[in-house]
Amino acid sequence: MHSLFLLVYLFLQIFVVFCSQPKRVVDRMYISFDRARYCVRRLNGTHEIGCQSSIRGNSGRMYMIDNDQEFHIYLTDKKLIDSFNSFIIVLNVNLFNTYYIDYLMKHLDKKLNGLLLYLKSNLSRPLDFSHDDQCPNNRNSFYLNQTEKINWNSKGTSLFFRSFPFPIMLIDEEDDYKRLIEFYRQFNNSQSSPACGLELKAFQNAAHTTKTCMTRNDISHSLIDLQEIFCDPIGGLNIYSKLPQSIKIKPDQRSLKSVILILVTTDSFQMFLKPKGSTGGVQQPATALITFLTLAHLIGQEQDEFKKQNKEIIFVTLDGDALDYSASFKFMFDMINGYFPIGNKNEQPIKIEHIHSIIEFQSLSMTNELWLHTHPSSLINQTFIDILLRNNPMINLIRPNSPLPPASSQIFLRQTLSLSFPVYILSSTNQNQLLNHYYHSFFDDPSTLSINISTLEYNTTTEISLWIKRIVEPFAQTLIESLVGIKKNVIIKQEIINNLVYCILKNINCPLIHNVTNQSVGNTFKPFDQTSMPFSINTYPISTTPTFPFIKYVLGYFLRDRSYDIQNLTKISCKEHAYNDSFCSYTFVDGYAPSIINEKSFSGYCVRSYLRFVQSISPAFIIENYDLSQTTYPAWTESRWTTISLRLFIIPTRTHEIVTLIIGILLTFISFCILFFLRYYTKISLFQPSSS
Repeated sequence: MHSLFLLVYLFLQIFVVFCSQPKRVVDRMYISFDRARYCVRRLNGTHEIGCQSSIRGNSGRMYMIDNDQEFHIYLTDKKLIDSFNSFIIVLNVNLFNTYYIDYLMKHLDKKLNGLLLYLKSNLSRPLDFSHDDQCPNNRNSFYLNQTEKINWNSKGTSLFFRSFPFPIMLIDEEDDYKRLIEFYRQFNNSQSSPACGLELKAFQNAAHTTKTCMTRNDISHSLIDLQEIFCDPIGGLNIYSKLPQSIKIKPDQRSLKSVILILVTTDSFQMFLKPKGSTGGVQQPATALITFLTLAHLIGQEQDEFKKQNKEIIFVTLDGDALDYSASFKFMFDMINGYFPIGNKNEQPIKIEHIHSIIEFQSLSMTNELWLHTHPSSLINQTFIDILLRNNPMINLIRPNSPLPPASSQIFLRQTLSLSFPVYILSSTNQNQLLNHYYHSFFDDPSTLSINISTLEYNTTTEISLWIKRIVEPFAQTLIESLVGIKKNVIIKQEIINNLVYCILKNINCPLIHNVTNQSVGNTFKPFDQTSMPFSINTYPISTTPTFPFIKYVLGYFLRDRSYDIQNLTKISCKEHAYNDSFCSYTFVDGYAPSIINEKSFSGYCVRSYLRFVQSISPAFIIENYDLSQTTYPAWTESRWTTISLRLFIIPTRTHEIVTLIIGILLTFISFCILFFLRYYTKISLFQPSSS
């Protein structure tokens, strides 16, 4: 009878535990902040940069510093600092610069176990926030051997390129900040009350240098069947397109000095990443990209005029130049070795001697003035410059052979010793200063262009779209006048620019991408609904981004062969053309929701375009047996990681810990007493067989 009673009692206890579905103890212990930005580890041929935690995460007593006065009060409080083994310093983002960081690292030494930066609100953002170098990309520029450098980015801190032995995170959501400050004020009133602690977990798989990491990748492949990668080469896609009518097929020869390259970059970087958040990059490179695509539309619109001259105008996007111009090195490597353009061996390759000139849009801000940088003076076309300055009074000419600002064209000049062709860089950068206060920062968002992103709608005219129109129309007129020899007033529909601004800055899954593709392509953009174009460091094809398909389809559509628009080709005949033409791509654009506007459907038409793309990783990863410790080519990689987390917890007082220990010992003693009592007085073992 006693054994039956005990069995029933145990069953009821187990039943109650399972039915109550209690919250996990770990969930009660920690408060998570899932929207925090984080710093990761990157490597090149000689060293590593960035941040990381230990494999189990870094934790410590939380201490909040809001201003310079509080900063110095904390560092002079020896009693507080000596009372804890480790600290996670929570720092106002306005204090994140080399002075305060170096001061903390020097005075706390190994007690500094991590940094958490906070932004109170968008109204309190710093006036300047750029952690690139003061002379960006100086390690691989055209002026590599010159000792004197221009600090184009004078507010740059270079913190992005430093290696930190602890994790650094940032919270930029206002409600996260309020939650953090609420707990801090509640538990940090005095030394005798519990304190807040923080755990930052951002362990990175890669370490040391790119050469070390890539070697580890190879070793792991040879020893185990399961693929294990520690880091990935940085790079995306170089995309180029032109009017299909200008294709040169063997044995036709391409004339010398007959190719004009129009360049723009598509990547940026920021120190703090966030899976679903602004990547910055609005003033650089988004504004330049929108200008670039708008010009492509005008060239396509006026293609009948450009047929009257013998120059090929090729539009090129470069992805990977934010870090030491990796994409430009790859582009020049392909050209020098006869791989440009890629795609069809029967197409005449383009070599250095075929390049007439290079035009680049770089670092465009919504300024009242623009500056035209040129080099070298011996090769520039003064007629082109005079026409451009006459057509657009906003543009000022920088004295020829003046130092060039950070731009991809520097590598084209460096690889050809600046003896082959001139470059023209149109920029908001004057002779010595970038005007972007948030250069390579997530703060470089639409608000810097006076755009309220929450109220921006499709086909809405904004100040920036009007500004781009004032730039592009005179530029297209200049190209027609200087190349064709006629003056023509070129006009673009304002809605084209409006829609590009909306798609790139707010929602890449916009009606425009559905209007220029078919439904199967359009459906691939649905996962990115209400997502702006990400301007970040890419590790293609490992990382998926909508940037490349968007540019490919929009650029190809803008430069399409417009004679096909009126040929009334069916979907089947469009496929037949694609089968018989290996030089161009064919897409049947059909009317489907949401491409159908105001319920006006259309039967569709065949788009013939010339489009090429190639992976833009540095030649260092392509050349066989290349020593990755060399500095001939950049060799940037990004570490892989598994878990990123930021959690808050309560650190009990010493008295609380002692009381908890005593209670635990007492409960253990009482449990043994009860167990002894039951065993002694029941005289029955649950494991003995019954007498029946």
